[in-house]
Amino acid sequence: MVHIFRRAREETETSKTAPGVGASGDIAVIVDGKRLDKELVRLACFMAKRGKRKIHLVHIIEVPRTLPLKATLTKESENADRLLTEAMGIADEQGCDAIAEVVQTRDAGPAIVDEAKDHSCALILLGLVRNANKGTGSGNDLGKTIPFVLANAPCRVWVVQDPPAQ
Repeated sequence: MVHIFRRAREETETSKTAPGVGASGDIAVIVDGKRLDKELVRLACFMAKRGKRKIHLVHIIEVPRTLPLKATLTKESENADRLLTEAMGIADEQGCDAIAEVVQTRDAGPAIVDEAKDHSCALILLGLVRNANKGTGSGNDLGKTIPFVLANAPCRVWVVQDPPAQ
């Protein structure tokens, strides 16, 4: 896992308790370009402000195994910068302390769990957009990331599902 950059609005020590969450620590929001990202950032800011916490805005770039882990992926890095700048703007509007990070890794699941451990997070917020093409099956294809995070996270995990695009 390689941290590409880290940007913080303020590096102040905050209280580590929050009503409604019941554990100490910050909040990690996985920002990956889904239309749900803005709402997740606002939700995290609301909870973080009430508990005097920080939010960690994390964008994961999965590097193909054919490339070195530290490879420069220009298009992906520009997209990450755009997404995190937008998320930091939302956090700033909300008056919330936020730290943005880009992490290059082979697999997103372990990287998310490691970020939560590294920052002693009490909550991870993940977004999931329902696939409209799945028919009337028993559920969504959660991929490999969400089940991994749910099984291995050291804290609470909230998966927020958005309805399929119309």
